[in-house]
Amino acid sequence: MIVPEAVQRFRIAVPSEYEVNLLDALAAVGSVHLEPTIEARGVLPPLLVDVLEGKITPQTLNVEEALEVARKVLRRDDILLRRVEEKVEGLYNLQKLKRLAERLYEIGVSPEDIGKEKLGLVTDLIFVADENLSDAISSLLALGVIVRRGRVSSFEHALLLIYRRELQSKVEEVKRLYSIKFDLPEWFFDKPETVLRKIEEEEARLRKDLYDLLLEVAGVLRDAVEFERASRLEVIGNAYRAVRELRQKRELLEDMVYTIASLKLALKACKEDALQLSKIGLGKEYCSFVKNILKENVMSQRDLEKALSSLPAKKEASTIMEEIQAFYKYLGVKALLAKALDKLEAGCDALLAAYGEDALQEFCKADACSVYGASILASESIGWGFGCVLAVPTTVSESLASALRARYKALVYTSACSPEKIKEMLQDIERREQSLRNSIVAKTIMTALKHHKVSLEKVAEHLNDADLKELVGLLKAAFSEISPRPLPEEERFTFLRDLISSVDAIGEEIKYLNENLKNILELPYEEMPAKLSAQLVVLKDILIKVREYLSYEQALEVMHRAQPLLSQVRVFRSRRITVVEGYVPAKFSATLREELSRRVSRILYMKFEDVPRRENAPTYVETRGLRGLLYKLTSMRGTPAYWEIDPTLIFTALFTVMYGMMFGDVGQGLLLVLFGLWLIRTKYPLLGIKRESAGTLGALATLAGASSMVFGVLYGFMFFLKQLGTPLISPIHDVYEIISIALWFGVVQLLLAMTLNVVNLVRFGDLVGAVFSGMGGMGILFYASGVMIAYKLASSGFNFAVLSSPDVVVLLWLVVGALIGVLGLSFYEAKFTGHKERLMHAMSEVIEMLIAFPANSLSYIRLAAFAMAHEAFGILAENMAPFAGETVSFLVANFLVLAIEALAVGIQAMRLTYYEFSTKFFKGEGIKFKPIAATAEMVRE
Repeated sequence: MIVPEAVQRFRIAVPSEYEVNLLDALAAVGSVHLEPTIEARGVLPPLLVDVLEGKITPQTLNVEEALEVARKVLRRDDILLRRVEEKVEGLYNLQKLKRLAERLYEIGVSPEDIGKEKLGLVTDLIFVADENLSDAISSLLALGVIVRRGRVSSFEHALLLIYRRELQSKVEEVKRLYSIKFDLPEWFFDKPETVLRKIEEEEARLRKDLYDLLLEVAGVLRDAVEFERASRLEVIGNAYRAVRELRQKRELLEDMVYTIASLKLALKACKEDALQLSKIGLGKEYCSFVKNILKENVMSQRDLEKALSSLPAKKEASTIMEEIQAFYKYLGVKALLAKALDKLEAGCDALLAAYGEDALQEFCKADACSVYGASILASESIGWGFGCVLAVPTTVSESLASALRARYKALVYTSACSPEKIKEMLQDIERREQSLRNSIVAKTIMTALKHHKVSLEKVAEHLNDADLKELVGLLKAAFSEISPRPLPEEERFTFLRDLISSVDAIGEEIKYLNENLKNILELPYEEMPAKLSAQLVVLKDILIKVREYLSYEQALEVMHRAQPLLSQVRVFRSRRITVVEGYVPAKFSATLREELSRRVSRILYMKFEDVPRRENAPTYVETRGLRGLLYKLTSMRGTPAYWEIDPTLIFTALFTVMYGMMFGDVGQGLLLVLFGLWLIRTKYPLLGIKRESAGTLGALATLAGASSMVFGVLYGFMFFLKQLGTPLISPIHDVYEIISIALWFGVVQLLLAMTLNVVNLVRFGDLVGAVFSGMGGMGILFYASGVMIAYKLASSGFNFAVLSSPDVVVLLWLVVGALIGVLGLSFYEAKFTGHKERLMHAMSEVIEMLIAFPANSLSYIRLAAFAMAHEAFGILAENMAPFAGETVSFLVANFLVLAIEALAVGIQAMRLTYYEFSTKFFKGEGIKFKPIAATAEMVRE
């Protein structure tokens, strides 16, 4: 299929109480594309919508319209309306001041002179309504006052008065009779340029304040209209996010199951033998390491670092190293105490056992011990460090212990010399030693299990542990074997609120359980089994709940996608209807009708119709299977428009053929096929690419490899070995033939591109453009005629006299006619339709026809060039043979070709497909079809 699948447009209206049922019907189909709601424009005045959408700025805001809209939508006693009116009045007053300042500037008077007396003359200013203007001026002139006037608003004038000081009282009487009260701000009495600048600043500030007020008004209205709807959206969004976050805890829950399995393995290893670990697939290096830890063998630092280097995770290896160092210190202290207790003398106040760095030996040999009044009972180099046991006075035991810890990083224990206290100390040392041992073994096993991806089922089988088997099954079921469930129809939003609370509670339980499992690692050996069993029961309960909550994920996803796109229209005062518009693939329209009829008992309006010609619609492309993998070739260039040809199969075919033409080799093509099949199967993220892209790369590699094998047979090539037989064509020996084939292939490809453009224009309904455009009929006529002229010229040995032959003259007239056709249409459209821009478009098309067409044709010579280069590598291998040997030269040549040329050929084939070919007909400006259900499965009860 080279055209997108047909879709139908639908519009459905139901009473708002059936909104949930409408959503369920849409979710049942899944492959439904909903159009964004335009509800805001229907509810709010256009000005407020434009303000919300940022289409109007404070500078372009129409103040009069803003005041009118505010008075329409707000109550008279609303504080917002009063604030809007204040800002508008302030702007009106600024306009008065601006006109006044400009008028004063025209007559040569500075605002700073107003109200002041100079040379016995007073300069004054009054504002007069238009109906009193004549009387006021007459009265002032009768007094001998010089009057200048200027209009400051549609209904008032400003009068500038200049008079002698002795007339001031009479002028004041006239002012009281005719003037309008208007207080000039203090900053107005300044130089003209300063005043005008201040007016601009104040106007910008007031406009910004008014704009912010309108935003607030629009927000209040929108909130009032959509309060209930917004509450629903918030609940749906929170529920969907909560469930998605719960799914993201999969890795943490897996870690917890691995932790339990590792602890059980550690307990088994402690009871039996560390070599048991090899039965579940762990290497001997892990078994040997665990065995040494269990038998309390102190390994040399070199051997330990070598053993830990086998651990894949550096962070875990570093943590385990720190624990081992502490473990060895406890072993050292325990060993020294066993020797020292036999030498313990009566009258001893306190006992101090220390194990630290080798430098501790200097302290024991020096006189430092005597300074503290201590006597050495035992001292020895053990393992990695040095330890000693001292009899010390009670008064200095703690201070000496602190000094040893700080100076020698020593593990220090102090105790009174009584048998009971010594016994308590030994028990604490034993308990901590066991805790460290268990922790080291468990962490080592867990790290190895996760890195080597040892199956948890295999571990449970080895342990023959029914509880662990059940736990592993629940983990798999919770995330991989989920059957989608619909949300309950009754009290749906109450259910969603409860679901949010439950999911949050599960999150806290998981966090608490994870902390408990970490703490179990520190417990003594004998306490671990009981604690593990208790935590295992808790984890089982958590996984059961996780599975239940995740079963609603798909239904929540549908609601999350669809709910914002539903429009609500108010009918009268209390009735509302829910309206939804969108598109559905034609093959699913009957299913959608059935689901609507079955689930929604009252439908006010329902209409399905085909998409009218020239109207854009979302492009539905089936992306499953091989075609889905190959569609990436098209989507990287854009989404095909609904009336545009989907070039996926054409792109794939051309890319495959061109790749094989440039890289013809049976053996290396076979390697590419095997590589491609491996990528399709594993979707391995090679070189950091995504798994989906890895599948696309695998499909292309498979097809390209098959094409290489076909052309390899034609060229007689396989791994640069002796030729398979007599080749049909040899790129490096038949140079002119391979170049001719490449050029003719390019001609056919470019003609195909322009033909596809004609088909696109016809599908869009642009018949005139299909015939007269530079990439349509005229382009085909121009290019085909030009190719025939070039062919005849080349066939004659570039004898230009051939251009005067009758058949070539006809072709030349066709070339000129094609150019005239493109320009003639543009002149017609510019003159009779007023589209002047068509002239520039036509000129660009003519330039492209004259320059780009020949250049694009010559680009296809690279097909021949790379085919010759590939064969040249074979010659290189033959020439290298006397110097490096046949095997080495053969391997080097094949390695270079696979590592460099295979990639370069792919880039060149992609370039010819994307640039020379697709730009002639494919725009890729379509709308992607976005189904409300991301998965293809249906949500059914």
